[in-house]
Amino acid sequence: MKSENLTDEQLFRGIARNTNAMTALIHQQLELTPAFNTLSDTIRQAKLRESNTERIDKLERNYRDYTAELRRRYSLE
Repeated sequence: MKSENLTDEQLFRGIARNTNAMTALIHQQLELTPAFNTLSDTIRQAKLRESNTERIDKLERNYRDYTAELRRRYSLE
């Protein structure tokens, strides 16, 4: 749903959800250890890092959209 169609409450809740989800994914990224046991471990961790990065990027785009919409609504210009 487009951010301009959301209520203020929905935008703020979306910001909070995105922030929590991004934080969890970043913590998961930091916990991935560079000490690999096997080639399959290396591949699995690389795929997980890539997946997490894509998810973080999407959450970040949503966060920017939501905050931009709130700024637009309440801009004093």
